[in-house]
Amino acid sequence: MTREVQSIILLLVGIATLRISWGTAYLNYVKEVMRPWLLLSGAILVVLGAWLLIDSLRGRPSPEEPEGEDESAGADASERHEHAGPRAAWLLLLPVLTIFLVAPPALGAYSASRDTTNSIATDRSMAPLPPGDPVPLYLSDYVTRAVWDEGRTLVGRSVALTGFVLAQPDGSWLLTRLQLTCCAADAFASKVRPINLPPRDKPLVEGTWVTVTGTWVPSQEARTEEAIPQVDVTGIEVVDAPTNPYD
Repeated sequence: MTREVQSIILLLVGIATLRISWGTAYLNYVKEVMRPWLLLSGAILVVLGAWLLIDSLRGRPSPEEPEGEDESAGADASERHEHAGPRAAWLLLLPVLTIFLVAPPALGAYSASRDTTNSIATDRSMAPLPPGDPVPLYLSDYVTRAVWDEGRTLVGRSVALTGFVLAQPDGSWLLTRLQLTCCAADAFASKVRPINLPPRDKPLVEGTWVTVTGTWVPSQEARTEEAIPQVDVTGIEVVDAPTNPYD
């Protein structure tokens, strides 16, 4: 692989990184706090790729300059070395082409349906809920309070939870939202089981984003990472998918 090709690959990877992190597309893959590092990494790759490309073009021999026999032999050896370079570097173009041509969407129902972990065990005490009626809560926060704090901070409070519909084999559905630790590769789903749903003319399609308003109700499930708490529904509204689809 020639230096020109290597520099072009660096440029393309850097431009692709800047492209997704300049707007909000990066939120489909990493947490919001990663944006400055993505911008910095993309800028470094672009500068490095441009520098390598300019340096390589400057180092080319002029067409008017004759090349001696030794130089020709050296060039042949260099060319053989370049062709023998790591062909795997070309694979760097695959994510670039993917981002430019078919940007992968955020993880959704397909990923959540294969995840059994619903929360991470904790023994920390939960702060009281802020004022409000209902109180907007992240789904993961509701699950943690309901399972590991046994609902103490939820008693007598109305909450608003936003997530997408995850269909179940029995015809019911779970309110679901994926949570990231760092990036989409380590995502796991937080799920809540709505009960006493109001009647609807048409059933909700899997993947539909909704905001559910309701109150906590005790569950008979044990305190495990797989436990799915319930919410007694007092209202439900179909909403647009949020800019950041993860907790």
